[in-house]
Amino acid sequence: MLMSRTAFDTNTDPLDDAVRGVAQRRVLQVLFASSAFARGAQTIGFAVAVLIIEDMLGSSRWAGLSTVAITAGTVVSAGLLSSYMERRGRRPGLVLGYAIAVVGGGVALVGAQVSSIALFLGGLLLAGIGAGANNLARYAAADLATSEAKAKAIGFIVFASALGAVGGPALVGVADDIGQSVGLNPNVGPNGATMIFFACSALIVWVSLRPDPLVLSGGVAASAASPRTGLRAAGRVIAQYPLARLALLSLVISQAVMVGVMAMTPLHMRAHDHDIAMIGLVISAHTAGMFAFAPLAGWASDRFGRVRAIGLGAATLALATTVTALAGEAPVLLMFPGLYLLGLGWSFGMVAGSALLTESVPDHDRVAVQGAADLLAGLVSGMAALASGVVLDMAGFHILSMIGIVGSGLLLVAGYTRDRAASLGTV
Repeated sequence: MLMSRTAFDTNTDPLDDAVRGVAQRRVLQVLFASSAFARGAQTIGFAVAVLIIEDMLGSSRWAGLSTVAITAGTVVSAGLLSSYMERRGRRPGLVLGYAIAVVGGGVALVGAQVSSIALFLGGLLLAGIGAGANNLARYAAADLATSEAKAKAIGFIVFASALGAVGGPALVGVADDIGQSVGLNPNVGPNGATMIFFACSALIVWVSLRPDPLVLSGGVAASAASPRTGLRAAGRVIAQYPLARLALLSLVISQAVMVGVMAMTPLHMRAHDHDIAMIGLVISAHTAGMFAFAPLAGWASDRFGRVRAIGLGAATLALATTVTALAGEAPVLLMFPGLYLLGLGWSFGMVAGSALLTESVPDHDRVAVQGAADLLAGLVSGMAALASGVVLDMAGFHILSMIGIVGSGLLLVAGYTRDRAASLGTV
């Protein structure tokens, strides 16, 4: 078994274990609640965004623009919010990201109502900043965790998102009905729910995330005492460490494969006469796969090693995209397991990759490296989302899925090669 412990493991500092334990429990409780609301805000809007774009443009070819806009916001937040957290801590950074997303939800609602593509995409971009903040919350869960429990802590927060991720799409129909009852156009109402959920996340973090985990762990002090690590420099730090490179690859490929297939699922299903309620249920199954078994992903990563957990995630993604490749007519008997497994593979790749990245670089570079990794993952997944609409329109859902099989296979080979080299003692 490959042991992914490194010289950069944290939590061997003089902070009292009892103090750390009490603070960590409170941090996890707060992040659990805020992440559930934030993920609900993301998923309830996503389920209808591609439908709104298609209705505005009259074609599915550029429906991926909605995911691109959200991803662009996520990319922006990865760099800017990470830099802000380096100076101020996790709490101010998370609150800022969620507050911007509240504004974004309102702008998107207005844009959808008046059929302004520019306004709608601008609102989605701002909402994406909240999504990026929620992504960074998983790293906050690891700030005070022991080396043996980092992945478990990250998995716990990813699991927290299951409440919002499953509940969000399931509430699409209700939010749409409420929206239409007050005069909004079809599919517009869920954007109002996005505003409310992000506002709840901001309030929970602002009131309750005390003490700030990054401040208490010395991360802010360490960053302040060291030269600032910009995004380009953070990339060079990642390049120095083989395990950090594998962690980055896991984050990037897991995100890109998942987003590429998921983003076009609503359009593929609607083209085969499934209604919005059934589409929402399939997306709920997908998000359940993403988040419900994240604690299992964390346990496996801590127990068997980060690299083997990454390999398991890659294998699951390959299986998922094989199933969706066979779902040419979008039968629910294939769409449900295919999208569920797609989420499950993403969960293992994200949890294990995040833990491996966190412990594979020096402490004073940690926050900047986390932001750089999320930025790159966001950029690649944004390109995947944009390309997915073109591939769907020109070649079909099965070809899009086959591209996912190739990406998953590359990650599986990389993980196996690293694990094999460690077993032979060559790394």
